Amino acid sequence: MSARGADPQLTLALFNTTQHDFASFEPGDNGEALRAVRQWSQRSGPRIVHLRGAASTGKSHLLQAAIAALAPQGVRAMVLPLRELLAAGAAVLDDLDSVDMLALDDIDACAGDADWERQLFNLYNAVDGSERYLLWSARAEPAFALPDLASRLSASLIYQLHELCDADKARVLRARANARGLAMPEAVLDFIMLRERRDMTTLMALLDELDTAALAKGRALTVPLVREVLAART
Repeated sequence: MSARGADPQLTLALFNTTQHDFASFEPGDNGEALRAVRQWSQRSGPRIVHLRGAASTGKSHLLQAAIAALAPQGVRAMVLPLRELLAAGAAVLDDLDSVDMLALDDIDACAGDADWERQLFNLYNAVDGSERYLLWSARAEPAFALPDLASRLSASLIYQLHELCDADKARVLRARANARGLAMPEAVLDFIMLRERRDMTTLMALLDELDTAALAKGRALTVPLVREVLAART
């Protein structure tokens, strides 16, 4: 069955996973946004919050962390990565009335699609007229063709996320390596930060590769191993 013909609720079930928590989020200059999302997950702040920032600034991390934090509270909550769900069709946003806390990632991916924009507009109104909560993110201000949807978005409490500095990125990379039981010497860290693209998505993908290579070869994490992994890409 094609993605467009897939059952929307089955599609939601497949994507409704969280991989991050607040403890593993390095705020850098995003402390205010982190506090706002924590409050959102505790239902102690505004009910509708919007995060905006370029790729690799931590939007998806914060949305997943917010939903993960709700699990012990017995609240029905869900995070939807819209960029990945586009092919399934806007019907994936149907029948979400029972979801108390909803996080929508990458809403800008829906801009220009009349069906998706209409569904987002209806969902916003449904949430705004209830006691439910909505957290949504976009890489930039979405170019929505539906004026009413654009105005609803601008009425949200908006937090701009900023990219981490290199020192913060290096600290996150080492912490994630240590969490995997993978010791990362200073020389290795310096080599990676000098030779690799320094956005967090790229760095985390490289860490996955290094973890796999170190395990497969039974070797410690060294500069020669990093060289081998990088060379294998070409």
